[in-house]
Amino acid sequence: MLSNYGFDKIQVAKLAKKQPLVLLEDAENTLLPKLEFFRSIGVSNTDMPKILIANRDILFRSLEKCLIPRYQILKSVVCDDGEAVTALINAPFDFTNGDMMNHLVPNIKVQRQSNVPPASISLLMVHFTGVAYMKHSKFVEAVNKAREIGCDPSKMVFMHAVRLLLTTSKTLWDSKFEVYERWGWNHEMALRAFVKSPNFMMLSEETYTKKMTFLVKDMGLPSEDIAHYPQVLTYSFEKRIIPRFSVIKILCSKGLLKKDLHFSSFMCLTEGNFLKKFVIKFQDDLPLLSDVYKGGCGNRFFFFFFVEELATIVAMNRRFP
Repeated sequence: MLSNYGFDKIQVAKLAKKQPLVLLEDAENTLLPKLEFFRSIGVSNTDMPKILIANRDILFRSLEKCLIPRYQILKSVVCDDGEAVTALINAPFDFTNGDMMNHLVPNIKVQRQSNVPPASISLLMVHFTGVAYMKHSKFVEAVNKAREIGCDPSKMVFMHAVRLLLTTSKTLWDSKFEVYERWGWNHEMALRAFVKSPNFMMLSEETYTKKMTFLVKDMGLPSEDIAHYPQVLTYSFEKRIIPRFSVIKILCSKGLLKKDLHFSSFMCLTEGNFLKKFVIKFQDDLPLLSDVYKGGCGNRFFFFFFVEELATIVAMNRRFP
């Protein structure tokens, strides 16, 4: 029967190992209705084994008293059925074991009272599902802290800030600020950077230091400039920073761009806009520019061939645009 719901032999064995009683259950009267329920709400055969293996007890919970009521609660806090299913897939254990009435529901309520838009609440439920189930008192504390330091509840980054405040211990938080201070960011400056782009704080000390070394020491950018555009630190070093600086170097060296170009004017563009503005636009003058851009992606050694000249070009303008 399980094979009809996406299970292969290996997955059946995994489920049986985690929950041997599943093989003794009444397939037609106990297992089938629950499998049919999950299928009816949109769980695919690809995701069905993942959910049931991740939560070995889910097939033993009452359909009427547990599974259906909990799913209805999920539906009430997200935008559509698809997001409810995604929340279930991302946190199958919390679906049956999380305290919905004392934590999840009040956590959603406090967000609505703080004027957090539905799209941001859905972001939390779909992508940070486990955070939504965290202890209500801690959740309220994080929401209040995010507001206190200047995060705007109406913006999507607010939920990223709340998530990081909930999942970052005070010891780790303080240690990160010590690292930022070594690079010239005082506490207030680091908090402003957090408000703009909370996710940069997810970087390890090693990764943050590597990127700051490159941007500040190699490229000659003022540290405070980067604090104004902290999202740049979240970009891939090999796939975004290196190839973009490579293209800009060539364009400036050929006189096709002004040498006082501020780094935010090309680093903060979407991929499509960067290609349109800095690659496709100059293909007639530099037919190989696209190859240079692709060659720079993931190739650090390719880029550092240009570092000295590029540093001179980029560092000429230290003012904000």
